[in-house]
Amino acid sequence: MKSKTTISLAVLLVTLASISCSLFSRSEPTPEPDPYYFVPVSDPLIFAPDAMPVAHVGVMYEAEIHITQNSTPAGEFSISSGSLPPGLEFVKVEGEDIAKISGIPKETGTFTFTVYVWCYGTMVSGQTGEKEYTIVVDK
Repeated sequence: MKSKTTISLAVLLVTLASISCSLFSRSEPTPEPDPYYFVPVSDPLIFAPDAMPVAHVGVMYEAEIHITQNSTPAGEFSISSGSLPPGLEFVKVEGEDIAKISGIPKETGTFTFTVYVWCYGTMVSGQTGEKEYTIVVDK
C-alpha cells in the first residue's frame, strides 16, 4: 500500500509543480499599439492677408481671409470678438480654407474684429487660431 500512496503522492506533487510553473512563469503578451492616437500639431495657423483693404461707403467691398499651414480642413471660421462695418457680412466658403467678407459699407469708421478658425481633428488634434483685423471705411 505504501508504494501506491507514494506513487499517488509523487504524481500529485508533479502535477502541482507543473500547474504552478505554468501559472507563475507565463509572460503577458505584448499589447498591440493603438492605431487610433492623436499627434499634437505645433505649427500655428497662418492667416492671409496681414491687413484688410480700405473700404468706401456705398461702394461694393470684397475681401478674403485664407489660412495655411493647417493639417486638416477648416471646420469653422467665425468672428470671435468685435464687429464688421454695417452692411458687410462674413461667410465661410464651403469646402475651402477661406472666408469672404463682402457687402456695401453703410457708414464711415474704424472697425476691429477677431477671426477665429478651428480645423478638424482626425489623426491629429484640431488646430485653432485667431487673428485681429481692422477695416477702415472712408467716404
